[in-house]
Amino acid sequence: MFGYILANMEKLSPEDRYRYQACYCGLCRALKNEHSRLSQLTLNYDMTFLALFLTAVYDAPESLIMNKCRLHPFKKQEYIKSEILNYAADMNIVLSYYNLIDNWNDDKSLLSLGEARLLKEQCLKVQQKYPRQCGVIRKKLTELSSIEKDNVLVPDIPAACFGDLMGEIFVPFKDSLDSKLRSFGFALGKYIYILDACIDLKKDLKKKNYNPMVLCRREEFDDILHMLMAEVVEAYRCLNIKKDSAIIENILFSGILTKYALFKKRGEKNDSGSL
Repeated sequence: MFGYILANMEKLSPEDRYRYQACYCGLCRALKNEHSRLSQLTLNYDMTFLALFLTAVYDAPESLIMNKCRLHPFKKQEYIKSEILNYAADMNIVLSYYNLIDNWNDDKSLLSLGEARLLKEQCLKVQQKYPRQCGVIRKKLTELSSIEKDNVLVPDIPAACFGDLMGEIFVPFKDSLDSKLRSFGFALGKYIYILDACIDLKKDLKKKNYNPMVLCRREEFDDILHMLMAEVVEAYRCLNIKKDSAIIENILFSGILTKYALFKKRGEKNDSGSL
């Protein structure tokens, strides 16, 4: 369910592309500074979006710093430093840890188990710092596991469960915005869960893995996703975001569909090849 919330770089202006990269680099730095160099291997664009989004919502203070890093040893890169990025780094650790544990439980991947053990101490540290968010993450992942084991084929049930998880991550503080932020995260989480299920359906059927979309026809996927995106848009508009809105909307309305567009293209090729 992770790895979908990324920008369509081709459609970003040079300035917005630079800003997006600075946020990504800032998350990488935050992972190293708040946790360890090893934790930088968990870096992903999903939590880059979280940081960018929450920074825009709160118009949070930030610093722009120029520095070299191991990936760019000869040329200084600009990166953002902020408390919001530190929060995103913490959520990145927790989600990465549980994703690795899930891989171990599903596929008995020794590599995933080994990586999870390396992150366990950092994950425990984040759990002490953010017990509310981490408690909901654990609870909802347990519920999701039960739903999958029971082979529940009503897509809205597991999607709502994952939506609850995402909704809590989008609420860094308890304040006047928590209801709107939780609604947005919930809608986005539902959308991502169903999007992932649509893309993985053929693979899951082949491997006999759980997929809630098994009773749906591929022709219905577009309408289902459009309906779910309408909920995301409605929740997004309630927040009246101005800062970095071009990047955020690029991600929500273009970048997030990148993998789905490739999925549809492959399907069209397969269909035409079978005629």
